[in-house]
Amino acid sequence: MTVRLNPAVRKVSDTVTMRLFPLVSLILGLAACDAAGPGFSGAEKVIREQDGARFTLRRRGDLVEAIRTNPEVLPRFRSVAPKAGIAAQRWTGCRAAWVMGDPAMMVIGMDCAGRTPPKMPKRRHTMYCELFAGAGHSFEMDCHKT
Repeated sequence: MTVRLNPAVRKVSDTVTMRLFPLVSLILGLAACDAAGPGFSGAEKVIREQDGARFTLRRRGDLVEAIRTNPEVLPRFRSVAPKAGIAAQRWTGCRAAWVMGDPAMMVIGMDCAGRTPPKMPKRRHTMYCELFAGAGHSFEMDCHKT
């Protein structure tokens, strides 16, 4: 059975498809982006899961980069970082000495074969703020500097 579309409907359909295709491609491309961060380009990558979180891991010496690629609503660093550290430990066989970053991308300093782990890089001061519902339609924000 052959279905023929009205030429006007087909033209509208083609126009919508051509306009939406780049947007849909961009969204899908960024949805699970795991491009290497500074200093990890070209490093071998592996994908590991830990307690429901999926990470792309790359290693340069005693540093491991962990990029969380699973969707998660409002993830917190303090809940994601231990999972990334454990995933890095299982992959490298070393002990995670420290984890820094944010819930999406972390760098982990590894304590391998009795060597002193790398020092944690100095960070710029960052303000962390939490938004709370106030009375009526107002909101309150609590911020602290790290």
